Amino acid sequence: MAGLDPRHLADLEAIVGARGLRHGNVTETLEPGIHPANLDADVVLLPASSGEVAAIVGYCAQHQIPIVPHGGRTGLAGGAVSSPGQVVVETTRMSDIVEIDPHAGTAVVEAGMTLGAIDEAIAAHGLSVGIDLAARDSATIGGMVSTNAGGIEAFRNGVTRQRVLGLEVVLPDGRVLDDLKLVSKANEGYDIKQLVIGGEGTLGIVTKVALSLVPRPGAKATALVSVGNAADAVRLFCRFRHHPGGLLLASEIMWSGYARAVAEANDLSGLLSFESDPAALFDIIDVADDETGSGQAFLEEVLGEAAEAGEIRDALIAKNDQERDRIWLIREDSWAIDRAKPDGFWYDVSVPHHALDRYAADVFARIAALGAGFEVFMMGHLGDGNMHLTITAGKPLPDHYDAVCDAVYEGLAAIGGSFSAEHGIGLEKRAALVDHGSTVKLDMMRAVKAALDPQNIMNPGKII
Repeated sequence: MAGLDPRHLADLEAIVGARGLRHGNVTETLEPGIHPANLDADVVLLPASSGEVAAIVGYCAQHQIPIVPHGGRTGLAGGAVSSPGQVVVETTRMSDIVEIDPHAGTAVVEAGMTLGAIDEAIAAHGLSVGIDLAARDSATIGGMVSTNAGGIEAFRNGVTRQRVLGLEVVLPDGRVLDDLKLVSKANEGYDIKQLVIGGEGTLGIVTKVALSLVPRPGAKATALVSVGNAADAVRLFCRFRHHPGGLLLASEIMWSGYARAVAEANDLSGLLSFESDPAALFDIIDVADDETGSGQAFLEEVLGEAAEAGEIRDALIAKNDQERDRIWLIREDSWAIDRAKPDGFWYDVSVPHHALDRYAADVFARIAALGAGFEVFMMGHLGDGNMHLTITAGKPLPDHYDAVCDAVYEGLAAIGGSFSAEHGIGLEKRAALVDHGSTVKLDMMRAVKAALDPQNIMNPGKII
């Protein structure tokens, strides 16, 4: 596809100013992010206000120029990929707090603020966004809304969808939907903002977000626990989750292959030396808010109960913040697998608790049956059953992709799980949506897209 007509470049620059336009070798000044084709459009607009976004979209609608919205470019499903002839609209210059109401526990923020920046701004008020993920310092709230990001705390605070009270959105024709509610009860017919949440920029560009905040937990206590199987890990989660003595903040499960590979890559194998069984799984437990204010007594009490019940094999309790950070690095440096064994296939599924142990065993067996030297590296958010898998032989094996997908997705729908948990559909999972999603739901999605974006200019080709 040919690049953008120079007259359009001039007109768009008139909207955003010289500072707001990047064109020609944009990767010299901008980081492409997760997907190398994110900046292939080679035209990036960086508006500084909702008004500029509306003017851009209105102009592009008039001239039928496709738009690809960008936030922090941390998405893993190809939802930000662009191509020549399109324009990227990046919201990172729109990064201000509009207002914080510490008494109501709400905040209105511009879409380009990162999760980490928002959390830092509200920390002084004893509040938290209620969402946490490894890309916290680069993921923007607009991007998180667009992908309905989940993360570590979703089991207790919900995913992004549950944290949003209202939105300001520029629609595909340039009109602005002002639905910045600051209340949880607004029963006004169809909840249109919920279509935008998780819509991956195909129905509009989020410019402002009204958030419902949660109380910030106190000092944390952390343990790295070994368990015999996923069923025991689920029992341990339930024990902590329902115990009245404190607050469970996180429960992150790692199968042995994943934990040991990432630990070795970061010179942290010593942290796992307390467990000698190479088949044992590991679980990171974060707690807070017992009577001592640190969570330590609560953590030790519940781990003791779990040991008596035979739910855990052993545990390492972090002695300080440095050790806590080292434990969490094993969970969060998932890219260590790709660095050691590149060209793998990545998956993001949800599995009900009752089926997790059986599902994991079946996936490992099905992948082993494929041969080709594949290995399975598996970990995830135990609280909500969201599992992340890397299937890799350390070399390109594109002819095996369909077979690996079948092995990972087999049986998920029947047990009430999902083939796409928190990373969205983008480009990577469009075929899976057709093969494993509801045909009725897909027809409805197409109807909504056609109604709101009849010219198909807003992130075309993504999701559907």
